[in-house]
Amino acid sequence: MESWLLPETEIVPSNRAGKLLAPWKADKHAVGTSMTIPVFMAFCGLAAALRPWNRLGSKFIVTVCLPDDFSEESYTRAAQVFLACFTNKRSDHSIVNVWGRKHSYRDQQEALDNDRSIFIKEPHMDLDGDAKLFADAVVNVSPRCRRHAEAALRRSGLPIVNEHVELLLSKPWPLLDKAFQDRRSPLLSFQRLKQLPRTAPPSCSETEAAGPTLAELHGFGAAADWGRDLAIDLTDYKAGKIKWEDVDPGVLLSGPPGTGKTMFAKALADTCMVPLVYGSPAAWQEAGSLDAHLKAIRKSFAEAKAVAPAILFIDEVDTIGSRDTRDNNQLYARAVITAFLELLDGFDRRAGVVVVAACNHPQQVDPAIRRAGRLDRHLPISPPDSAARLAILQHYGEVELDQAHVEMFGLASSGLSGADIKRITRDAKRSARRRREPLNSAHILEHLPTVVALPSDYVRAIAIHEAGHAVVAACMHFPVRDIRLSSHKVEGELTNTLGAVSYSHSAFTRRTRTFYLDQICTYLGGMAAETEVFGSFSDFCAGSHLADLNVVTHLATTLEGALGMGETLIVEDQSPGRLERLRDYNPELRRNTDALISASFDRAKKIIRENRAALDDIVTKLIEKRSMSGSDVCEILEWHNRPKVSLAKASRPGAS
Repeated sequence: MESWLLPETEIVPSNRAGKLLAPWKADKHAVGTSMTIPVFMAFCGLAAALRPWNRLGSKFIVTVCLPDDFSEESYTRAAQVFLACFTNKRSDHSIVNVWGRKHSYRDQQEALDNDRSIFIKEPHMDLDGDAKLFADAVVNVSPRCRRHAEAALRRSGLPIVNEHVELLLSKPWPLLDKAFQDRRSPLLSFQRLKQLPRTAPPSCSETEAAGPTLAELHGFGAAADWGRDLAIDLTDYKAGKIKWEDVDPGVLLSGPPGTGKTMFAKALADTCMVPLVYGSPAAWQEAGSLDAHLKAIRKSFAEAKAVAPAILFIDEVDTIGSRDTRDNNQLYARAVITAFLELLDGFDRRAGVVVVAACNHPQQVDPAIRRAGRLDRHLPISPPDSAARLAILQHYGEVELDQAHVEMFGLASSGLSGADIKRITRDAKRSARRRREPLNSAHILEHLPTVVALPSDYVRAIAIHEAGHAVVAACMHFPVRDIRLSSHKVEGELTNTLGAVSYSHSAFTRRTRTFYLDQICTYLGGMAAETEVFGSFSDFCAGSHLADLNVVTHLATTLEGALGMGETLIVEDQSPGRLERLRDYNPELRRNTDALISASFDRAKKIIRENRAALDDIVTKLIEKRSMSGSDVCEILEWHNRPKVSLAKASRPGAS
């Protein structure tokens, strides 16, 4: 964010004759508060940003934008020191507030009633126009640097030792805040910092750069939303604004291998700016005997507690065992799970430690682990969709795909995880290096399954099929969300979805016989459109369990034989295979199902015939644009179905 300042004549305080203050020389007796080493480092960046207002008698309201690497506690205390240097009157009130907190209006009024005020903007927050106008200026604060660390050591009377400088620049701010306290000597603080255990997973090298935050990752959905809320709560907890009881104690993540559960935990820790401690049942079990196993579990929790607030990431928690085990290891498994539950239980026992557990099979996790107060929140992480896969590629490859290649990447990467895309990006970078070329779209696509362009006649046939679904759905008053068409296909892949129509049914729709009949008719709309245009339909209407005729057959059988909405009120079990056996051994049910499907097919063909002109229009636009919204489809249908009472030629929807 660039600094947003008033004109030069307005930002400099009017009292130019005033004596320049030197607050960095002030001690705790002069400013009413002490400056520990981390507070002084924060103060160095803050004082540099506020230099134009550093004169006696100056009056101002300034917003300071903190760097990504920050501590609200240290910067707030530094701002209080800066304001306290303007006066020795204890009755004067130093106004330091944080944008985005509650009572924002009250804070602004309080600032207007005082001569000087500093508002703090955290990196994750965006300032609106009102906030910019309220402040005299919005300025950026530089992140901590070696010069700040060396100045802090000199002020404390300590020699400038590289090891101490590196600790001040590398350790997270929350650790520095806890290590350096008024009652503790700086040397003791450095000693305790050096004794901290490593908090990174074993797979991370010590020289690995800081990873992405949740704002830079894509495809995590509800888990990312929860993580962003947790970051705000932990910030408030560290500032003493909320109690630990108000912070989520943990979460259970589940998903197939490679969906990025470990990456999520690292990004969560970076977003919350807290240490990440790694543990897993496999690593704990490697300790050896039962006693050593239990000590390893306790050690992981103790490490997280020592650097709290922190995140304890437990991988493959579904392998820890269950108290229901009935084998020769029953007593061993029960002792392990009991010890784990004791450490997991309660707020007081692990205050400051958020447990993030990951697993592939959540149904195998002991129910006691998911009890309220433990890991009662479960967030599945699914494989990334097309948009998320593209964002993951841009993150790892730092390359923008050509527009012509975006569709091909979406098709070729279907079903791939974030880890798969990372590997593909790594291979593409290697190929680019070997050829001494900058990384581009061609290198990426080279390491994906081959994508071939479809013949234009084939694309038109798919467009007709999908447009048929959309037309019938709209006539059935089913809300069409969008319609999509692909012009490419993965070579050798039989399960590619080359076109699709999505709907947005309300969860509260009454599903009567009429509703099911309309739904069956909609599923048959693609076949009906093909039949009306070509005289027959193709084989991709059947075969897969998700194909139109397969779905229709299941729905019609369910309607006639399992829901009491057919010839009788008798219902049958809908367990897998049951309906198929009913059709095989009940000729009457088979005839009724066939008659229902045939009648619905005739109904769908009638709708297509009545809306043939609209169908052709939708097909033309779909081939041209590759996607259409439901409102576009409805607009075309309404234009073709409205009464033609004027001799003047009306313009068609979408026409220029």
